[in-house]
Amino acid sequence: MNEFSQLDLDITEAYQKKQMDKVCSLYYEAANYFENKSDIEAACFFYTQALVMALEENHELKEKIIYKLEKYGRSKDATLN
Repeated sequence: MNEFSQLDLDITEAYQKKQMDKVCSLYYEAANYFENKSDIEAACFFYTQALVMALEENHELKEKIIYKLEKYGRSKDATLN
């Protein structure tokens, strides 16, 4: 089993147990995994999911997640232009 498969299982388990702070951390970990693989689209997807959880849970990672999304130009809604 590769690293992401385990992360996927861990995310599913944390959701089932309603451990949303853990879900946030795991989404952040998944985003880092894809960022390290240079798959920025996938990384930003997981950073976005992590941010949703971070805002809902007031998680300590929220500033780091916002920084990552801004780094990749994902902080503005392009549909508003």
